[in-house]
Amino acid sequence: TADLRAKVTGRARYAEDFRAQGMLHARLLLSPYAHARVVSIDASAALAMPGVKAILTADEVPGPRDQVNDAGQTIRANPRSEKALTNEPLYQGEPVLAIAATDELAAAEAIEKIKIKWEPLPFSVDPVASLLPGAMNPRVEGNVWIRPTPVQGQPPGVPEVRDVKWTEAEAEEYRAGRLPMGKDTDPSWSYGDLEAGFKKAALVLDETFVTPNTSHQCLEARSSMAYWQNGKLFIHLSTQSTAQTVMSVVRWLELQPENIVLISEYCGGGYGAKGTGTVTDIIPALLSRKTGTPVQMRISREEEHSIGGARPALHGRMKVGFTKEGRITAVDMFTVVEGGPYGPGG
Repeated sequence: TADLRAKVTGRARYAEDFRAQGMLHARLLLSPYAHARVVSIDASAALAMPGVKAILTADEVPGPRDQVNDAGQTIRANPRSEKALTNEPLYQGEPVLAIAATDELAAAEAIEKIKIKWEPLPFSVDPVASLLPGAMNPRVEGNVWIRPTPVQGQPPGVPEVRDVKWTEAEAEEYRAGRLPMGKDTDPSWSYGDLEAGFKKAALVLDETFVTPNTSHQCLEARSSMAYWQNGKLFIHLSTQSTAQTVMSVVRWLELQPENIVLISEYCGGGYGAKGTGTVTDIIPALLSRKTGTPVQMRISREEEHSIGGARPALHGRMKVGFTKEGRITAVDMFTVVEGGPYGPGG
C-alpha cells in the first residue's frame, strides 16, 4: 500500500518532520517533585539569553471548558482537570512552563537558568497505600475520585476528590496479603444471584492480584508544531483520531472548529494514549500566538516517559465459583485502579 511504502522509504512525515520559515523551538521545564506548589518564578536570566523569545507559564494557559460528547450530552468542565502547564504539579515530570528560542539548545540552556521557589506537598504514588489509615494522599483534597449520583435529565455532575480510608480491620487484612473487599466509591453493579452462585460451586477461588502500570512508549513522541494564519490555527501533531482531536483543541484553546486546521498524516503509535491528542499540543500553539512565529516542540524520550500516559495498574481481589466441570457459577470482584491524579478514568 502507499501507506506502507511511505513508511519504509522514509517519505512518511510525522509532526516533527515539518518546518516553517523562522520557526522557533520550545522546551519544557518539568517538575522535579511528585507534588509541589510553585511559589515564585524568576525567569529574568533565561529571557536575557541570546535567542530566547518567550516564556509560557500556567497562568497563560486556558482552563478546562464544558464539552459535548457524541450523544450531544454536555459534560461540565472540571476545574481540577489536567492543563498543559501547571503551578501545582501532581507527578514528577509534569510540565510547569515552556520556553521558545531560535534553536533547541538555546531553549534547553534557558530552562536551566530559571529559578523556581517550590513548596513541597505530601504525595502518594501507591493508590492502595493511600487507603491505609493515616496515609498521605496524592492530592491535597484526597485520594479517590467520586462521581456524583446521576440525576435524570441533568448533565453529569463534576467529579470530586475525597479522602477515603480503610478501617483498621481492612488495613490488617491488606497487610496479611489479601485486598479487602472495600466499599465501592463508584456505584457497583451486579447481575444475577451472587450468593446462590457460590452455593452451587464445587470450588471457590479467592485470590488477590496485581497488574502492572505499563507505559505505552510509542515510537513517535508527543511532538507538535503550530502557527497562526488569517485567524486560523494550523497544528501538526500525533493523534489516533483527527476528528476527536479537533474537538479537544476547541475545548483546550477556546476556539471554533472552523478555525482549526489539524494535520496528522501518520501516527507513530498511540495505543489509546493519543485518542484525542495530547493537552501539551497546545503549548506551541500558545507560544506561536504570543510570538507571532511558528513554534515546534519536540518531546524527548525522557519527557515522553513522564507525560506519555499509561495503561493503569489494577490492584484487585476476585472470588470465583466453579462447578466440577469447570463452569463459572459466580464472580465477585473489587478493584483499586491506579488512575492518576486527573479524573476518574481507567
